[in-house]
Amino acid sequence: MKKLLPLLILLMLLLCVSALGEEAHDITDRCTYALSNNKKQLSAMFDNDYATHWSSNHRGYVEITSPSETPICGLYVSWGKFITKWCIQAQNEGGAWKTVYETEDEYYNQYIPLSQGYNAVRLTCQSPDYEHVVNISELRVFSEGELPSSVQQWKTLDGKADLVLLVTDPGDEFLFFGGLIPKYIAQGREVMLCVVVNTDAPYKCEMLDGLWQCGLTNYPYIAYFKPNMQATAKQQYAVWSEVQFVRHVSRIVRIYKPDVLVTHAIDGEGVDGGHKVCADAAIKSITTAMDNKYDVGYGVKLFGNWQLKKLYLHLYGSNRTVLDYDQPLDLFNGKTAEQMAEAAYGLQTYQNKKHASAQLGEGIYDGSSFGLYFSTVGEDVAMNDLFEHLD
Repeated sequence: MKKLLPLLILLMLLLCVSALGEEAHDITDRCTYALSNNKKQLSAMFDNDYATHWSSNHRGYVEITSPSETPICGLYVSWGKFITKWCIQAQNEGGAWKTVYETEDEYYNQYIPLSQGYNAVRLTCQSPDYEHVVNISELRVFSEGELPSSVQQWKTLDGKADLVLLVTDPGDEFLFFGGLIPKYIAQGREVMLCVVVNTDAPYKCEMLDGLWQCGLTNYPYIAYFKPNMQATAKQQYAVWSEVQFVRHVSRIVRIYKPDVLVTHAIDGEGVDGGHKVCADAAIKSITTAMDNKYDVGYGVKLFGNWQLKKLYLHLYGSNRTVLDYDQPLDLFNGKTAEQMAEAAYGLQTYQNKKHASAQLGEGIYDGSSFGLYFSTVGEDVAMNDLFEHLD
């Protein structure tokens, strides 16, 4: 018996390890669903189309029931239109529905952990008004276990970024900046994407798909400016308000305190006023992010001032830093930064339609070429790394 004990203990440990490493299963097709309203929209949550969604009524819900032997341990939701207040409810012993999960996080692709496991849950609208109801574009249900890598589990960056990339629209981060994000994610840099335009939900969800695929886990900062693009910087500032826009970019610099800020070309890569004002406000932020007068939302009080160390503009100047996006990267199983960016951009149907003839890597779409507009650490010499002189 004494000889068997070590063997029994080993077997028990192996079983525990096996259980811990078990993969969660997508049980969406095994569940049943009941809707409080708009029952004909049920299929919209399972059609792999961000442009369609189910809309609740005030205090409406979608009720999800799983097989008795397979509890629900997580929901993966893509929100449609906008995000409003919601919660997850389960029944107590008396049969009443009680809240078991709620959060302040607003991620357009969002994983909701339900580690206790339930055979029936309701995702319920908690909006205080009748206009802002729950809209669900896509819904997947998971059992207990380790989630597939495709399930996006975002986090809000609470601290300093190494690099902030400031862009106008979702998709610009790959269309005009190529493999920048996957390159520096693979280096272990803390990267933050900040997007100026608050566009429609499907475009945000597509953007998140691409960013997650490239290894970014910091949820992007999305500002509130409307997608009303003009041709010139002057016209764009007239629409967005120059004062508010410059203050907002200064706030972004204060929040994330990047060593390196990267943004669009001074000429807007053509005729996009949104790109032009991003470059202009980034240049101004060298001083305005250090000036208490250029503030919005108590930014100085909450975050303090911040001095950029380096500012790079896309395609700026003659002595440009050129990044190598063609080296195989271990993080992506040997794929290059350029390959990852191309695949991520391919997920963004909005930008693909808008720039159908774009030749990535050529002309204004050359995302590897950047000019050093400002530096507190001296001029670049090697001109192959945005963090030259900073390490």
